[in-house]
Amino acid sequence: MRLYPGLVLVLSSVFCGFLGAFFYGLIFDSRASAQAPNPSQNALVTGEIRLVDETGRTRLLMTLVRGKPRFFMLDDNGEYRLEMGLGEQGEPHIWLRDTDGASKVQLALSGRGIPSMVLQDQKNRQRMLLALSREGEPTFLLRDENGADRVAIWRDGDTEGLALADEKGKPVLTLSAKDNQKASLDIF
Repeated sequence: MRLYPGLVLVLSSVFCGFLGAFFYGLIFDSRASAQAPNPSQNALVTGEIRLVDETGRTRLLMTLVRGKPRFFMLDDNGEYRLEMGLGEQGEPHIWLRDTDGASKVQLALSGRGIPSMVLQDQKNRQRMLLALSREGEPTFLLRDENGADRVAIWRDGDTEGLALADEKGKPVLTLSAKDNQKASLDIF
């Protein structure tokens, strides 16, 4: 087969053009992709974040507890003083803790979005509860050291009430009133 010099020149030029385009694409496409913003480049992915003070003590901790996010603030002695996180069902909680790390105040939303606040004593017993019912009606309970409800104040629809109970939680006095009606007092 006889090749003409002009044909060799044309084929060589076409072949070199393809090679040039191929290498240009490799070089400049890789530069463009390296310079393009990648969302994962702006994200920090880790299982735990700790902020430490000048002595190396952890003062703030963000981690997972049973697969749910938690945020802890620690005092000078390393005790958790403030904790925020999600409960087992994804409901938000805030815990305020004393110098021993024991929870004293808890604020929470139930899985249905019902808010509550609980105060606990030095032995971690619930002593006061403030909450809303499913319908949004308020309830306030005071409990004794044995966990018995001793004072209750509530509103339910068009009725308000106050109840006092003995150490077994049995009512000894109730005062209730419906809107625009006389109050009822019952002593047991």
